[in-house]
Amino acid sequence: MNNSDLELITRVAWLHFMEGMTQREIARHLNISQPKVARLLDRAQKNGIVKISIESPLANCLTIEKKLQELFPSLEDSLVVPASPRQDLLETLGRAGAWYLERVLSDGDLVGIAWGRTLKQVALSIKSAPVKNLKFVTLVGGLTASASLNPYTIGERLASIFEGECYYLYAPAVVESEEIRDFYLRERINQKTLDLARQAKWSLLGIGAVDPRYSIYALTGFIDYHEWELLLQKGAVGDMVGQFYNREGEIIDTPLHRRTVAIPLEDIRHMPRVIGIAGGDNKVEAILGALRGGFINILITDEETALKIIERGEKNE
Repeated sequence: MNNSDLELITRVAWLHFMEGMTQREIARHLNISQPKVARLLDRAQKNGIVKISIESPLANCLTIEKKLQELFPSLEDSLVVPASPRQDLLETLGRAGAWYLERVLSDGDLVGIAWGRTLKQVALSIKSAPVKNLKFVTLVGGLTASASLNPYTIGERLASIFEGECYYLYAPAVVESEEIRDFYLRERINQKTLDLARQAKWSLLGIGAVDPRYSIYALTGFIDYHEWELLLQKGAVGDMVGQFYNREGEIIDTPLHRRTVAIPLEDIRHMPRVIGIAGGDNKVEAILGALRGGFINILITDEETALKIIERGEKNE
């Protein structure tokens, strides 16, 4: 039994035996058929996962997921996975993101995507697709370097896997001036792309930390030393789609944002299903800020990161 099967079986078993949900309620909640719920419960018993309690390393993750959603009411769903000592965390999160997408997406869905290492791993982890004809739309302009992390590259791969299409913002993510940014945003093709992005049923975004050792912005040279210092002085802890916010989820006022070609972070707040995927010690504050700001309503992370988020959230740090 692979990790994806074990995760789903454990989740179904937990909801049925520990939360008291009916098979019909579970089917509706997880977007799977009721007969499949029955088969999974049967497998849970035959494989010894269900005894007097649920004997699975993922059961604790389900408890953590519930605690996250209690602590952050705007969080509609979460997926917490154990970090494997034998696997890179990015690979683990990539597989988790791929599993989640494969479970929730339906034929013809419109999906907004951003950039980053974790999203690259999600795209690499999806080997085959149960649904088709998906449309992907980039939420931020392209990178001038690190092509494999580019939203264009990620979007192209996902569109190919799901036998769909990808729509792009035809501009660099960061330009030299506000006037150039406005020029790109006035282009009809980019206006259509942004209008389409606002209609996305699902959006998948990485959560960046304000750390020049790991930031895409630093690696691509979009931000120089003085801009980093300004962001830190203003209390920035994280970024999504190239826009920075503080620990309370308040968007930072910085000239950088006026040179950024992306859907406004304020618009992200109003999109229906925004999946934030990130993990690791250096991402705890960034994830907390994203949750407090209401930029995501679905979180995919690892167990250790989730526990630190809960600890910090309970102390209101």
